[in-house]
Amino acid sequence: MAINSDDPPTEASSTVDELLRAGRHDDAARAALDAGLHARAADLYEKLWDFRGALTASRAGADLPRALRYALELGDTAASSELLATLTATDEGTQAALDVLTRMRRHADAAPLAEKLGDTNRAIDLYIRARKDLDAARLLEAAGRDRDAGKLLEKALDFAAQGERAPIQLALGRILARRGAYPEAARLLQEARRTPALRSDAQRHLIATLAAMGLRDGARDALLELRATDETVSADLDAYLRVWRDEGTERKATRDRELVAGRYRLDRLLGAGASGRVFLATDEIAGRQIAIKMFFAAGARGGAAYERFVREARLASTLRHPSLVEVYDVSVERGFLVMEFLPGGSLAQRFAAGERLAAAQVRRMALDVIGGLEAAHHRGVVHRDVKPANIFFDARGTAKLGDFGVAHLVDLGQTQTGGLIGTLAYMSPEQITGAPISIAADLYALGVTLFEAVTGRLPFLGPDFVAQHLGELPPAASSAGTDVAPGWDPILTNLLVKNPGDRTPTLADLRRELESLDVGGRGPVTSPRPRRDSKTHSIAQLAEEGEAKPRYQFETPLGATPLSQLVRAVDTVLDRSVVIERFDQSDDATKAIERARLLGRVQSPFVQRALSLDRSSRIAVFEAPSGASFADAAPQLPPTETLRLLKRLARAAASIHELGGCHGAIASRTVVLDDGAVPTLMAAGLGIVTDAQPIDDVNAIISLVATIVGTEPTFAALARSVTEEVGTTIPAYPTPIDGETLYAAADLVDIAVLAALGSR
Repeated sequence: MAINSDDPPTEASSTVDELLRAGRHDDAARAALDAGLHARAADLYEKLWDFRGALTASRAGADLPRALRYALELGDTAASSELLATLTATDEGTQAALDVLTRMRRHADAAPLAEKLGDTNRAIDLYIRARKDLDAARLLEAAGRDRDAGKLLEKALDFAAQGERAPIQLALGRILARRGAYPEAARLLQEARRTPALRSDAQRHLIATLAAMGLRDGARDALLELRATDETVSADLDAYLRVWRDEGTERKATRDRELVAGRYRLDRLLGAGASGRVFLATDEIAGRQIAIKMFFAAGARGGAAYERFVREARLASTLRHPSLVEVYDVSVERGFLVMEFLPGGSLAQRFAAGERLAAAQVRRMALDVIGGLEAAHHRGVVHRDVKPANIFFDARGTAKLGDFGVAHLVDLGQTQTGGLIGTLAYMSPEQITGAPISIAADLYALGVTLFEAVTGRLPFLGPDFVAQHLGELPPAASSAGTDVAPGWDPILTNLLVKNPGDRTPTLADLRRELESLDVGGRGPVTSPRPRRDSKTHSIAQLAEEGEAKPRYQFETPLGATPLSQLVRAVDTVLDRSVVIERFDQSDDATKAIERARLLGRVQSPFVQRALSLDRSSRIAVFEAPSGASFADAAPQLPPTETLRLLKRLARAAASIHELGGCHGAIASRTVVLDDGAVPTLMAAGLGIVTDAQPIDDVNAIISLVATIVGTEPTFAALARSVTEEVGTTIPAYPTPIDGETLYAAADLVDIAVLAALGSR
């Protein structure tokens, strides 16, 4: 693949210039082409919107990527195919073609090229952009990212038309079976096998899934059904299952002993601690370098160190931000955490090597860390161990915050327990004293870290860090280090205030101060906040101030139930709206508190999230949902959206029923709909607990949705109404008796409705 350099003869170039000056652009383009000035000819033809001429010039000059672009602009399928075939004969040409297709937003054509080059992450992204979810999920599975593949397929299934559902059901069923979600996997595989082209593959997976559920009779029946079309399959169920297992493990059997979890090859040790080590490793599936933290303390399961490891694993895997160390994989059972490898090392390593960051570098690092902390704080996570050893740099110098091993979810009145956690040199006074913890603790630790980065020394030099953090004022940064711009002084002083309530209030405030800082020495352009009182605060003082300034403020009454009072308030830690329910001392209220505790354990996007529950104070705090209650704004929806609402409410109920409980108060006032008609089943303000059963929740949901359609409050009437509206018949469906069967029934009706709409 040559690209013409267009090093033109002077005479020919002059001729082209003369024609252009005369306004004869067509003649100039032809003259450039005739003279062998291919790139210039292509430029001129492109300006004339003559893409055919530009294609000819580019091909004559052997600039095949450019020629491909013009062929695509023209919609010339033959030329595009020929150019792609030539380009993709080499890796260099494939990369060039990939770049052209991506720039032209031809994602469906670009994705296979990225896959061919082994650029898996780019291929996944392109397949998703092209709405080829099955291909994206296939690559995610191959990379060991079953959870991401499952989420993608679940979303795809929600929006798929009837003719598109079966392949998605098969792929999702395989993943769910592999992850042990056998009932849902079996349902999907049974649906998928109705499609003739997929019947054999779905049947094979279904046999193994039914056997894993303990339904051996069903598995044998499915096996006999498979043998009717494939006599090579063993008629003995146990023999079939042995072959099935062997086929699944054969490929990796020879390598499992060499790799962690069958995919991570350890290269070298990066660091070690008392209970674990961090290795540089190679992900054999994704083809990239990673860092893997392994917990090695023998017999320590259940101990404090292992609990910190588990906490980090669970928290870090839920947080995503460019300035947080990305976690790729977690195994609490095997005791490892797989993270992105950051070749720039840590800030502590830079300090140890005697490196001094320029003021502009410190500011950039600080802004990066602020972004990461904001992402954590908005998820309710206080890091509690911000220090140079936990700030890492990627190859481009971007700072990323890692190690959430001592972090916790902020909670109402939460205080630190289990002794001092973190590094004393960077620890806030409230952490040292055991007072309530908030995001202010991270601001203080970041202040200590920035002070060290700016001045080259800690604000307190020890050895008695406890007394110094509690009782000594930090020096001004400009007096503690050479060539420190005085503008740093008010910023760092306000971060290092002893009283958390008087520190820089938010990370957003700190960002604004840093962005306005003139590192040349003039200080902030905007006036800094006045220096806050930095006097010593005792444990008692901090505790009193914590009571005087509660986390949830600006309460507005919402109403009452026979056993509780409800208010809306502002969560001043995470700047969001919450609902607070205060229960009385009655036995009925105690039962309601236990119901709130049950609903707080539910993991569903369609159930109101519980943030905290204090049995002693009898106070529950819930996230305030966005939207209006069904009673205040009943929606008008087409059949497909009505069924989607029904399925989502069924999912909410199923998640409660799976825990062995019931909602018992589903009604128009306890269902909130956002602008997209996405429901939230309320957990606050439900009133007295009744002796409800799952069928009561089912009937309440059906009755609610039936009001949209204007029919009788039965599933049969609801199904009849929506199918008649699109001109199709009611499919056979299971009798809804709980959330799961209600979902299954609604899903079958939904399939029938979508099929009818798709055939129009």
